[in-house]
Amino acid sequence: MEYPLFKHTVAPGQGSGFLATREARFTLLEPLTALAEAWLRGNVSNEATWNGDRLVIEMRYFPALADAIIAAGFSFERNALPN
Repeated sequence: MEYPLFKHTVAPGQGSGFLATREARFTLLEPLTALAEAWLRGNVSNEATWNGDRLVIEMRYFPALADAIIAAGFSFERNALPN
């Protein structure tokens, strides 16, 4: 089964906006461009948790945020998506 998110991935170094990795029960979402960072900071709560430049998200919230990122025209770097 192919997940819709996989249609919005590109190979590393090919211009993706975000890198998403899994850390225990969380997704770490790293914007890879200034435009992606501006979008992310403008679309998450001021109460969001950050680890350096990476947004920390509970896995259950990642699909909705990923959908919003895709709707905004961004892609994810392939081979680094949380499973």
